[in-house]
Amino acid sequence: MLNNKKGITLIALVVTVVVLIILAGVSINAVLGNNGIIKKANQAASVTKEAEVKEAINRTILEFYLTNDYETLEDFLKAKVTEGKIDSVTKNADGTLTVKKGEYSVTVENKTNSSGGSSSGGSTGGETQTPEITIGEAKVVANSDGTGSAITDAASVYLGNTLYITFSHSITGGTTTVDKTIPYAVTKNGTYTFTVTGTVNGKSYTKNVSVTVNQFKTAKDYVAANVEVTYPDGKVWIPEGFRISTDAAETVQDGVVIEDKDLNQFVWVPVATIADYKRTWYTGDGSFGYYSEALPEDEKTSVERYKGFYIGRYEVGDKESTEAKTLRSSNDVTKTVTIKANQAPYNYVTRTQAISLAEGFKKQQGYKAKTKLVSSYAWDTTIAFLQKVNSDYGSSSEEGNYQDTTFSYTDITGTTKTKASHSEVLVPTGQTTPVCNIYDMGGNVYEWTPESYSSTTYPYATRGGGYYNPFAVYPAGKRFIVPGRADVYYGFRLTLFM
Repeated sequence: MLNNKKGITLIALVVTVVVLIILAGVSINAVLGNNGIIKKANQAASVTKEAEVKEAINRTILEFYLTNDYETLEDFLKAKVTEGKIDSVTKNADGTLTVKKGEYSVTVENKTNSSGGSSSGGSTGGETQTPEITIGEAKVVANSDGTGSAITDAASVYLGNTLYITFSHSITGGTTTVDKTIPYAVTKNGTYTFTVTGTVNGKSYTKNVSVTVNQFKTAKDYVAANVEVTYPDGKVWIPEGFRISTDAAETVQDGVVIEDKDLNQFVWVPVATIADYKRTWYTGDGSFGYYSEALPEDEKTSVERYKGFYIGRYEVGDKESTEAKTLRSSNDVTKTVTIKANQAPYNYVTRTQAISLAEGFKKQQGYKAKTKLVSSYAWDTTIAFLQKVNSDYGSSSEEGNYQDTTFSYTDITGTTKTKASHSEVLVPTGQTTPVCNIYDMGGNVYEWTPESYSSTTYPYATRGGGYYNPFAVYPAGKRFIVPGRADVYYGFRLTLFM
């Protein structure tokens, strides 16, 4: 007989399990789903955190209105960044401020403490935005009144000229001033900073303006036409086909050097008036009256117009002898004339040959300017120019290569040597001490001039002494009467006229 016991069938059990699974799924979704309890809790926490951070930002902003230590809200908030109260403050294009702390930010108006209003959190209130100083386009121009087109890099000017920085400035409801005179004169590249002060209703506001000037050339280009260049102590004319050398001085008195495409170099000698372009008696044999030379009319015209002339930086050199690493030893005048350092001096040349070679240099190089043998007018005017730096150069030129001077030099083979005192050595050009960037007007070789002497035996004059003379007896101003023959001791120097 079967026992009479209660239980559930298999079907009922399965149904029960299914129901339980459904209920579990519903419960999990309610907790973990997109709209679940956990997500909603996290969202609520995030909202709460954002509200807390923004409230903290707003409390910080509210402090601004409780103190008079800062003119603007922006200044106050920058101080709070330094204190670590907020992470950053950014001024927006519309003048508002974005204040950030952590991953949250608040955007507010930039207020001032000037009008006595109040604000809750900085988003409302009676304060006004800081008056804005308006700056016009800053530009660099060539004229002192500030008008004209801006000078670009492509139209840059020579070092030594003066350029001017200019810009307009204003503030609504008030006036503005600048801490420097506008247009502002500049003579070198660099960044120039100006402080503009605006005044509105007795309150002052400032704005800094920085302008970078890079229009001045340092590596100069060859000019296509004669160009006048202004230096701090005078003006220089650059002839067509020349450029200012990279080792030129930055003042006229220290020696502005120009060079042609083959790097032959000349130095500018300023002449204030034609009366200053004159022959001078320094020292020599006989009376000054025994020497004569008429002022060439073309020299006079050029010097008067351009207020100066160029003289060769070096004694004339012989290109082919230099390349062969030998000094000249014969009267061969077919060699190429150079005006460079480290050249074999172009000696063994007569006065007539020196005149011809000097005047022919213009054609050799394709100059528009005229080249000539240095006249006694140009020689003495140059000495007067040098004596502004070295007062006794005309009467005691110890910077040159003389019998009693000593110096280190590079010989024609490229070997470095020391010239001993009381030795007689002819050296390449440019080996001694320059004065105003000009070499060897005293010493090395005597230099021919067109000047004449009243003697049939010694009808000509050379200048400057030689390597076998003492410097005190044969200085740069010395006149030495000679016949017209070629000799190891006689060379020459060029001048260049616009």
